Amino acid sequence: MIQITSIETSKAERLMKALCNHFAQRMPAKYEGDKGTIEFPGGKCEISATPDTLTVQVEAENADNLSRLEEVVVDHLLRFTPGENFEFTWKDLS
Repeated sequence: MIQITSIETSKAERLMKALCNHFAQRMPAKYEGDKGTIEFPGGKCEISATPDTLTVQVEAENADNLSRLEEVVVDHLLRFTPGENFEFTWKDLS
């Protein structure tokens, strides 16, 4: 199962790096250039950044894990950007 979302932000690269660095303390996570990957238990998250868009793709074997990954990623993005009011619309790529 795969879901993807994008948000418009001028902080896309900073957010990608912040997510990867944060999770790297507990699980495999890295970024290079404009792409990052986080290996969660039960799934993975791929992140890409352009100058004005952050795209997040989560993949998991089942709906429960997929939903949990979406929640964790959104929660952390909102924590890293206090005062921002991002709208996350997930699209199914499965």
